[in-house]
Amino acid sequence: MAKIITIASGKGGVGKTSISLNLSLALAASGHRVCLFDADLGLANVNILTGLFPEHGLEDVICGKYSLGEIMIRDFQGIDIIPGSSGVEKIADMTSKEAQNLIQSFLALSAYDYFILDTSAGISSQVLSFCRASHEMILVATPEPTSLTDAYSLLKVLSKHSGLPRIKVVINHVKTASAAKKAYARLKETVHRFLPLKISPLGIVAQDHNVPISVVSQIPFFMLFPDTDASRCIRSIALKLVKDPLGKTDMPMELFWDRCLGFLSPKNRAGSGTREKKGPAGKTQDKDQTTVSARDNQADLQERMSAIEEKISLLLEGMDEIKALLRGNRFDADKIDKNDKTDKNDAAAPLSWEPPKPELIPLDFESWVKEQSV
Repeated sequence: MAKIITIASGKGGVGKTSISLNLSLALAASGHRVCLFDADLGLANVNILTGLFPEHGLEDVICGKYSLGEIMIRDFQGIDIIPGSSGVEKIADMTSKEAQNLIQSFLALSAYDYFILDTSAGISSQVLSFCRASHEMILVATPEPTSLTDAYSLLKVLSKHSGLPRIKVVINHVKTASAAKKAYARLKETVHRFLPLKISPLGIVAQDHNVPISVVSQIPFFMLFPDTDASRCIRSIALKLVKDPLGKTDMPMELFWDRCLGFLSPKNRAGSGTREKKGPAGKTQDKDQTTVSARDNQADLQERMSAIEEKISLLLEGMDEIKALLRGNRFDADKIDKNDKTDKNDAAAPLSWEPPKPELIPLDFESWVKEQSV
């Protein structure tokens, strides 16, 4: 059994995959057995960051061509990697037999302490299912308003479901601790005001000029620059996960996949036994069965359309709520002008200016936020 953690984000470009990979490496460096599942739909960002490009992915396992053990990347700097590619998208359409084969493949893997899922950005059905089925969810965002808006939108869609995991937030690309605190406070205030769920701060990752260098080198920054600011932040986050007293419960892999597949396609799980039936001598189904199948397909399409319309409606509501909150947090230009008046005699005085000292990045972000709030 393993601690199963899904890492997600409301939008792309916030460094989610980089955090997934480097956090996995940090956990492995502290002596834990870690498996990283690249659950991004076909983008294979983990491959890009590591310079590893496997020939086969999860789709080959679903089709029965290879076992999970045969497609895995073993012992990359102490972690195992499962390349997902387009196979992740096919999970929702698996037959009952394919689903059982996939579950058995995961059960046949070695025991891990941590099973980390790097999902696609956004609110696809796969992302929502992985999040709901996991022990814990790490939401990655940046201080940018668009990133916070999209992070809130993902949380709003998740809040419509019950039995959610614990949700922790990592603020990435942080220039100053105060900027990180302000971003997290804004997200938390909006969530507390509008959504029936809780979030907590897990940590921050400093904006580091060594990170782009590691991307170009295709070597994770935790390995290439172990003492850089970003690596120190990742190491702190890993330590916090390990020491978390509420995160000690492991989840059987079979239970995780049963939950995940059930969330993805409950109809297929319940009625998958009829999907592969054929007539006598392997002939196709008769006309009546074909008509029923067509009706089922039409009903399924209508259900998907309704789900999409609901998500769009939720996103629009979320945008309105975020805009309202942002309007309340804007600086009042008139107040700034009034407070910024200077004496005419002072204007002629010689100016003495010293560059501000750089603000230190707190590694224990949660404790720092609490101290600042006192």
